[in-house]
Amino acid sequence: MSNISVNISADLKNKISKIAQKSGRSLDECIALALSEYAENYEDTYKTDLCSVDNLERSFFLSIGE
Repeated sequence: MSNISVNISADLKNKISKIAQKSGRSLDECIALALSEYAENYEDTYKTDLCSVDNLERSFFLSIGE
């Protein structure tokens, strides 16, 4: 585990604190989970976009060869 420091608004901290309290998790756990999900979503989107571009380029170059 690594420690990081992030500045967030008081409003966001209050929202996350309420979620943590309702879910029975710590504030740190909720923030770590949120960051993990954000990273996974970003990777999924990035990979999907790369696949779309690859397929588009592939079809373009195949159409040129016809």
